[in-house]
Order: sequence, then C-alpha cells, then structure tokens
Amino acid sequence: MMNDETKSMTIMKDSFLTNEEKWHFELQGYLVLDNIIPESDLKEMRSILNNWLTVEEHNLPPPLKRGNQDSNKTHIRHIHYGHKIFQKLNMNPEIIRIVAGLTWGNPRLFHCVFTQMVTGPEKYGFHRDDDGIKFTPGFRNPNNDFQVADGEIFCSHLATWVALSDIPPGTGLCLVPGSHKSTIAEPKTLVAEHNPPVSITIPMKAGDAIIFSTRLLHNASPWTEDYPRLNILQRYVFGWFFDLPHLYPIEEYRNKLSNEMYELEKMMREEKLVVQKVHKTLNR
Repeated sequence: MMNDETKSMTIMKDSFLTNEEKWHFELQGYLVLDNIIPESDLKEMRSILNNWLTVEEHNLPPPLKRGNQDSNKTHIRHIHYGHKIFQKLNMNPEIIRIVAGLTWGNPRLFHCVFTQMVTGPEKYGFHRDDDGIKFTPGFRNPNNDFQVADGEIFCSHLATWVALSDIPPGTGLCLVPGSHKSTIAEPKTLVAEHNPPVSITIPMKAGDAIIFSTRLLHNASPWTEDYPRLNILQRYVFGWFFDLPHLYPIEEYRNKLSNEMYELEKMMREEKLVVQKVHKTLNR
C-alpha cells in the first residue's frame, strides 16, 4: 500500500503538449512559438536593456553582471532580478506550457541571460549545453536527458531563445535538427551557419521564441544586419534534481523576486503555482 509520502512523489505525466507538438519535438528537438510577447512588453524590455547596456557596470542593479563572451557579443546575466518584466517573461504561459509538458509538470528556471550581437568576423562551432557536470562519454547525464516512451517525452534540460528583434532568414540561432538524439560526435568542420538540410536557421519576428533540448547542437549564426540582434536565453531543468550550487535562486536577492518567480527557481516536488495556472487555462 502506498503511504502519503510515496503518493506525494508521484510524477505528473499528463502532457501539456499537443500530439503534433510532441511529434515535432521528438523528431527535430525544438518547437517554435509565434508572437508570445505583446509589443508593449517588447518596447519596455528594449528600453530597460538599452539602459543596462550603456550605464557603467557598477550602476547595474545587483546581481546583474555584464560581460563580453566574444568581441561582437555582450551578455547581461540574471536580468529578471533587475526588473519584473523579465520575471513575467520567465513565467510566460506558453513557455511554461511547453517546458512543463517536457519536464513532466515540474520545471525549474536556472539560467536567464540577455545577449546583444552585432556584425563581426567570427564563425562559431556548434555546442550542447549542460549543467556544469561533465560525464564520461557513453554515460547519460540525468540532468540533461531525453527519453520518449508510451507517447510521452521526458526532457530534463531545455533552453528557450526569445527574439527581441526581427531575425531574417539565414542568420540568428542555428540548429542541427535531430542532433539531440545523436550518439556520434559531429564533424570538427561543422560550423554554425545556414546549411540545409544539415543545419538551419529559423526566421523570427520580435516576440517569437524557440524552445529546444539543450542536447541539440546549436549556436549563433553570423549576424549580418545593420542593427543588433537582441535575444534572451532561458534554461529550465526538471525541478526534482539536482540542487547544484550555481543554480537559482540567488538567496541574497530573494526580495527582488515575486513568490511565484522564487518558487519557479526552487528545487521542489510539489506542483508550482505557474504550472497550476497553465492547468486552469487549458481546455484540452
């Protein structure tokens, strides 16, 4: 007989995804969400971020950190601790619906960063994201896993790439569809640029988003436009494990988060408020 403690550990497997979404994600490793951010929010985000890009770094609201990964890329980390408009984005119902559906009802946010990219000479190779723990080749990292069985998907590590500026064909985020299932190392000569059918870029309008398994080979394709590419990258994991030291929440700045945002960042077994809200809005 199951006791109360055992019952509380039962995983929620009822899917939030349509069969078409599950088919596409299982086959290619990503989904595209169109027009999920209203124009008024986009305008406010761009205004706030432009200020954070131009002020002296010591004037950024803590714990925000600004830096340059490459000569033509500027990052600002932990942006949702600086303004609630980005907390709203992290809890966007369409994003949560997909992420919850792929993490069996228990998503946890552990990374949120803004990137501005301008034209540059660099060419990038592909990579996969992980949780900071390097597993011996051939072993599966349970915190970056992808499994499909009985009509359901379990993906324990997801990324969301949100466009704040228009992304024309042939540039922006570059993906290798289906590579989330590959167990063979990619060729060293493979570079992140538009080269169908091996690698693709997806045209986007400001306010669109791509959700993908972090096992999918990806990177930024060279940017060629005369305006900056602006995007926000969120990463979500299955919320039951593991409580690694670099994961959110940043307890020192807990007072900057709403209760719902703080809960979304925590490792916990109970169904989170943001997921409960998605349950209530679904009609299927």
